[in-house]
Amino acid sequence: MNECKQCGTCCRKGGPALHTQDLPLLKEADGIDLTDIVTLRKGELAYDQPVGAVIPLDEEILKIKGAGGEWICKFLAQASNVCRIYKNRPLECQKLFCEDPEPLMEIYSKDRISRKDVLPEGHPVLELIADHDKKCDPNKMSELAAAAVENWDESESIQSDLREMLIFDASVRELVMEKAGLPEESMDFFFGRPMTVLIKGYGIIATPNGKSFSLRKL
Repeated sequence: MNECKQCGTCCRKGGPALHTQDLPLLKEADGIDLTDIVTLRKGELAYDQPVGAVIPLDEEILKIKGAGGEWICKFLAQASNVCRIYKNRPLECQKLFCEDPEPLMEIYSKDRISRKDVLPEGHPVLELIADHDKKCDPNKMSELAAAAVENWDESESIQSDLREMLIFDASVRELVMEKAGLPEESMDFFFGRPMTVLIKGYGIIATPNGKSFSLRKL
């Protein structure tokens, strides 16, 4: 019988991705809130556990956020290695057992949910999400960032395009928080990780500079 030793090792490697079976947890009072979720968008660089490498995602994934800016699952009580939502834990957590990964692998890439599965049809932010995905496409950022890093001193036009992405990303988050009154913690769900975070993965540091951004190569 597979019995968890509650060492916390699995939880420290990152929170679970969410699947169709987890949707009811988002409706329970003591379940998962939108502020607990980060959207990893198609094309973003992310660590794939089965592959054991950082690769571009071929589909959108919703994951439980990490704690303190790290990937350690936010629901892990780190001092005691106890899951704070154990009775309402997601499917991947139910299947995961470090000594026998097969049950998790069987469901790992199946029936994953996206933002459209969570938000009701006609939700006012869906249109903004679509616009944001188009103007702040991670695949496009990857192409631009690679070209800029390759020949930094001659890439002002490319850097300008990257700044436009960064400015739009920051402005749409501010707009939604101001007009819709949604908490800042929910922006990671609605629009994914900030572009300032994503661009760092491609070797560029983006620093706010008034209403724009200063860029420098790592």
